[in-house]
Amino acid sequence: MVDRPSAIASFVSAAAGRSLLAVEQVDQKAEPLLMRLQPVTRAKILMALLALVLVGIALVALVWIGARHLRRIAKTPLRSTRPHDDDWYRKPLIPPDPPSSGGPDAE
Repeated sequence: MVDRPSAIASFVSAAAGRSLLAVEQVDQKAEPLLMRLQPVTRAKILMALLALVLVGIALVALVWIGARHLRRIAKTPLRSTRPHDDDWYRKPLIPPDPPSSGGPDAE
């Protein structure tokens, strides 16, 4: 009969050897996806990422400037309101007719 600990040890050592061999083969073949693309496609992707970063920076700057402007508005005190007389209720609804001069009824 096979000794159980020695069987486990041999299995583990064989698996470790195969995995190390596989890792070495993958490392030799592995190239970043960006480098496997054609130069034209790579340039398009990099420009799209650059545009995305620049748009993000512009949005942050816009929010920052807007917040400063809003703070400046909030810090200014409100103008004092002075009471003013609005005599709209005293004015007649129909304005009086001005006297006509030089017409046929003129005396």
